Amino acid sequence: PALPMAPASLSTPVARVGLGARKTRAPRRVSTVTRAGKTDAGDDGDADDAAGGKFMGRRGTYRKEVEDDAETAAARSSVKQQGGFGKPVTAKETWQPFQRTARAGLLEAAEGERTGSGDSRDLVLTSLYISMEDDAFKSRTAVCLPIAAYVKRVDKLMDEFTARELPALVESKGGAALTTPEIIEALETHLFVTNKYCAPKGWRELYSPYRTYFHNVVAQKVGIPATLAALYIGCVDRLRAKGVIPEGEGVDVLIRPKARNGMAGVTAPVAPWGVPSGATRPANSVVCTHNMALKLQLAALKRANWPWEWDDSRDSGVLLAVEAAAYGQENRMNTAAGFVGIIQPSGRPFGDLPMAILATERLLQLDGGEGYEQRDLGVLLFHDGKIKEALEHLEAFELWREGGGDDAAPNLVSDVLNAGGTDAVLAAELQVREDEALAKLMLDLRRMALEEALESEGGIKSGDV
Repeated sequence: PALPMAPASLSTPVARVGLGARKTRAPRRVSTVTRAGKTDAGDDGDADDAAGGKFMGRRGTYRKEVEDDAETAAARSSVKQQGGFGKPVTAKETWQPFQRTARAGLLEAAEGERTGSGDSRDLVLTSLYISMEDDAFKSRTAVCLPIAAYVKRVDKLMDEFTARELPALVESKGGAALTTPEIIEALETHLFVTNKYCAPKGWRELYSPYRTYFHNVVAQKVGIPATLAALYIGCVDRLRAKGVIPEGEGVDVLIRPKARNGMAGVTAPVAPWGVPSGATRPANSVVCTHNMALKLQLAALKRANWPWEWDDSRDSGVLLAVEAAAYGQENRMNTAAGFVGIIQPSGRPFGDLPMAILATERLLQLDGGEGYEQRDLGVLLFHDGKIKEALEHLEAFELWREGGGDDAAPNLVSDVLNAGGTDAVLAAELQVREDEALAKLMLDLRRMALEEALESEGGIKSGDV
């Protein structure tokens, strides 16, 4: 048995360890990459690897170092950390072709509906062009968004419907042909019950791009009414191509805009629904066309990325933007500050100025190149430092309004429209503020353009006189 240890005497000297002394550590085991030609991790191989290999992977693993193929190497070399705050940036030749292809596809489909020659258009693919362009522009990606894969998911959704749901419904009717209302009911059950597609619980969630981009909605199964309407219309078009919908009949897809709901404030967002073409529809609903679905998706993205407070009563955020542009020399609040974004009077910057410009550009093109989107785009371009382009758009908007274009402009139903603004006096005051700020901004832009012209011709600036 072990003898008990005697207690140490107070007079016994005790060894002291200095504060700077280090404890001895056991050697750490590391793994190295197996060199080409070495497949077995033997003793000799381990020694050679430790001497000539480089560290890679988790501890205790051996992996061969493989060179990238030509395509992968080119994609890797194109990505550089040169953006603001280390954001990835690639050469324009890498991502701009994706953006141009997406924009051309969007405009071609919209023009097809306007001219009546777009029978072969696919709203699913056209909505994905919006996602494709934003993905290429925002991420500067070297790999295009796989929109064909999401089109196939919608195709599969309808293949499952025609292979399982419809035969079971026909069998339950004793083999009788299905009517259009019965097909609509079965389709909505397949989309919103079986596959659980739904609208967000509240309107605030509509301002998120994740509820707007078609590929996100298809994957997450939650989306704004406009994107769900695009999915619904895409499914109806596929059923018509399969011959499921009777010849000569059609389906109108309806959406319900935001409206008053008594003490509850406003109505909650609801998923779209269908009725046979020409049938009576509720008074608080509108028929969603292809172009309307596209415009509503872009309007939601514009709102989501708008870097100033949005006025729900006017369904616009341009007042603060144009006042900041006109009076920015007196007050830096609400003006752009490089990579930081728009300086807010309180709180952190929000929104995304380049993405708001991108959404407004496409809305303007879908409107035929004129309208209120031209005013918004001009103000955004001014904050982005593009003075000449801003002046061109604002002058075109001024001519459009003087010609009575604003009186004839259609009032587009919006997913994010708030029906709470009913004070006519306040609305008139806000409009006067906006007109005054816009007039001052136009005056400043014309002065800048004149000074630039004089300077380029060897003259002097007005401030030097």
